Amino acid sequence: MTTTPSQDVARGKTLRRRHLLQRQTIVFGTLAVILIATGLAGLGVFLGILPSPFDRDFTDLRAQEEAAQFTPCPAAGALPVTYDQITANVYNGTTRSGLAGSVSQAISGVGVVIGTTANYAAGTYPGTALIVTGGDGVTQAYTLAALFPSTEILFDPARTDATIDLVLGEGYENMNDPAVATLDPAAPIVGLEGCALPPETSDTDAA
Repeated sequence: MTTTPSQDVARGKTLRRRHLLQRQTIVFGTLAVILIATGLAGLGVFLGILPSPFDRDFTDLRAQEEAAQFTPCPAAGALPVTYDQITANVYNGTTRSGLAGSVSQAISGVGVVIGTTANYAAGTYPGTALIVTGGDGVTQAYTLAALFPSTEILFDPARTDATIDLVLGEGYENMNDPAVATLDPAAPIVGLEGCALPPETSDTDAA
């Protein structure tokens, strides 16, 4: 059976139109399936059937922020350490130039090992001195705190070693005389008012 040129053109158009419709059906069908699956997954998370991919990270961050808002107590009967057992990073939380360097030199003179000396990343600290410690550095924190008047000690749950941070604030004027302020090595450390045992210590005591 022979066809005319006009019939061939019409047939070609019909085939192209059919092919285009098939491709559109596949594309839109795939998109519809993805949208339906996404909607069902979102509904499952909303109803609590499925876990949210974000909750774990957000919860951990909130827990860390809350955990850092307390002063840690020393362990029961803990004795001060010698200054050469303390490693401290010293930060200048003021607008005074060279403060971290001069204080680092002063405490290294009594044996403290200096890690980092720099400006305080958060800008300025309004108090006298702030010491940040993890669970392993609480004794070191209290030992060093005796050298600075009105020192605040805060717990950092992210720290996994005994290194502590000393932040010098706007209220800082002079370091206490080590000959007078050094803690009695035979007397247990007394915790600051309102302190609480770090989570690791609390769990150990409870067991």
